[in-house]
Amino acid sequence: MSQDQILCISYFDQVIGPSNLYCSEPLIETVGAPDLGKILEFNDEEGTFIFAYRKYQTVNHIFYIDSRMARGGKELLMITYMIKTAIFKDGLVDVFKYLDSKTPILEDFASELKDLHELSPLLHVKKSAFSEGGILNLAEKELKNSFLDMFNKYFRKLTPEYQLATPIRKKRLIKKIFIVGAPRAGKTTLLKNIELIQFLNIKDNDLPTRIYEVIVENLEILEYDKMQCKFSCKGFDSFEECLTHAQGLILIFDASNKTSLTQTKEMFQTIDDKRLEMKCELVPVLIIGNKIYNKEVFKPESIHETFEIKELKEAGMRIRYYPINILEEDVKIMRALRWLIKNML
Repeated sequence: MSQDQILCISYFDQVIGPSNLYCSEPLIETVGAPDLGKILEFNDEEGTFIFAYRKYQTVNHIFYIDSRMARGGKELLMITYMIKTAIFKDGLVDVFKYLDSKTPILEDFASELKDLHELSPLLHVKKSAFSEGGILNLAEKELKNSFLDMFNKYFRKLTPEYQLATPIRKKRLIKKIFIVGAPRAGKTTLLKNIELIQFLNIKDNDLPTRIYEVIVENLEILEYDKMQCKFSCKGFDSFEECLTHAQGLILIFDASNKTSLTQTKEMFQTIDDKRLEMKCELVPVLIIGNKIYNKEVFKPESIHETFEIKELKEAGMRIRYYPINILEEDVKIMRALRWLIKNML
């Protein structure tokens, strides 16, 4: 069976913690699949959220079912529908719209699972009694058949009508959010920290937070060859192609280093000059002054003047500056990304 799409149900076992109830594919054999146990471990609020993990994008629905056997009288479960990132054809917006459209189906699935009254006792079988096929193989035949009929029905509803054997993403449709900045300004650190703080906001339900997780797969550092004064990105042969596929731009400089500021400004000027020459569409620009060691020597007015923010705004560009210590101020990183996301939609 294809691993382009996977449907899983996990639950919180009150003895051993997050556990797998049933998956359409064995996750242990699926390269790049998410750690559903870790996701469930960090969230116990009912609702639906989107989460990115390596090669897969996921939409997850957490819910409770009544149980006389559980502490507090409730069992915590999560339905996860995951799909390979490679099949999406239009970057961030396409990913979000597709996954968000699955929310009503997941909610209906959860409602039907709540009516399977024999399900709760199954979750409390002794783990030493597990058969090779997993916990579902210990269920009575009637429960097992009812569960699988329901599972397969909703899996068919979730999967798209088109075939996914060959990725539909075409090179010309790929969209990227490029990170640009002077050497040692914190580009790689920013990228890694954005990946690490995904768990902080999965309980929130506002639009930018729900879409935040899918931004990770679209981020890329735009490389700069100082000797040749040329930019390059993965997957494309020229700077022009990179620029054509930009969906957003993040500029970063060391907020305590004038040379870093100047170099980042020059890089941005090169990009904007090329954009004007190519008559490319304006994309949102997020500027981050990285307060390394919590030092910040430039006043905001100076940054606005250096990057000519007022003039660019008057010309129609969506651009904003945030001073942030990217090693410590995760909340501020999230706030800045929310601004970028809102202006990309």
